Amino acid sequence: MRKSLRRRLSAGAAALAMSGGAVAGVAAAPAASADTLPSFSFAACPKLPAGADPVFWQCNVAVTYGGTFQLGKLNQTISSPITLTYANGFNPDTGEEGWLFGGFSASKMLVQKGIFGDPFVTAIYAQPQYAGGFGLADSKVQLNLKVQVQNPLLGGNCYIGSNSNPIKLNLQIPATTPPPPNKPIEGSPPVVVQEDPPVLGATLVDNSFAVPGAKGCGAGLGVTDALVNLYAGLPSAAGHNTAIFKQYVSFKTYDQLG
Repeated sequence: MRKSLRRRLSAGAAALAMSGGAVAGVAAAPAASADTLPSFSFAACPKLPAGADPVFWQCNVAVTYGGTFQLGKLNQTISSPITLTYANGFNPDTGEEGWLFGGFSASKMLVQKGIFGDPFVTAIYAQPQYAGGFGLADSKVQLNLKVQVQNPLLGGNCYIGSNSNPIKLNLQIPATTPPPPNKPIEGSPPVVVQEDPPVLGATLVDNSFAVPGAKGCGAGLGVTDALVNLYAGLPSAAGHNTAIFKQYVSFKTYDQLG
């Protein structure tokens, strides 16, 4: 019985890992070669609540390895991994489902070789950071982010978004319904790229979110906020921004974590 339940969780919740429950099945695809896949660490798996049965809970590690993250006039190619770790499961007696946030990590990515296009000035980098909000609902992965803009002239506290005013992503696989001028886009459903250990590949998208203006730029005093916002086209209303996250996901039930 436990084996069949584990298969149910691994198949059904694997789709949940990619789409918040939007996909009922997982298609098969040719296995990817090992050197094309990222490494998956389960060190950030969250602790289960008291009384939760580890057989019915699964930890998921989703690594975004490509795609784009357009914020206003900034159209950033995702050039380094973004890793999200979380758990989902259910109560076998009541059928009630739940989820837990585990961790988020991302390296900085090059935005501009020279500030505002000037090749003689130090490069600008952007680093996505978790902004205190995660959930699985309405067939979407809900994720709140902020982006630190890094450059010596901007100081260490220059951010697009914040914990109190984040970039609110609702990532999904089905076609979006954004406000104009954006047009509907859709992701790609999970496919099996490796069976042992299990790895799925999919693309999640959102082009309906708004982006707040940058704050805290210029030695932390905000004196260059206006310049950053002019350059980046911020704040940017919904319908002018796009997230396309190409992901690999690996997963284990909690009784497999050891």
